[in-house]
Amino acid sequence: MAGIFGIALRGLGMLGKGKKVSKTINSVKPNVPKTKLEKAKSKLAIAKQKTKGSKAKLDQTVFEISQKSKGK
Repeated sequence: MAGIFGIALRGLGMLGKGKKVSKTINSVKPNVPKTKLEKAKSKLAIAKQKTKGSKAKLDQTVFEISQKSKGK
């Protein structure tokens, strides 16, 4: 009984072959710096991002302090 049901489902699957399926991502190459210049660029980019985060955190703290002083 189950075998017949499986065959019927496969047959129905063959009828609807018009569907397009998008490709999946198989792998992503890691960004590993090899030369000294690439390593320096990578470290600079990391430092820039850390600085952005620190500035945002400081700005938020300053904003919160200013709101407290206004009594809100």
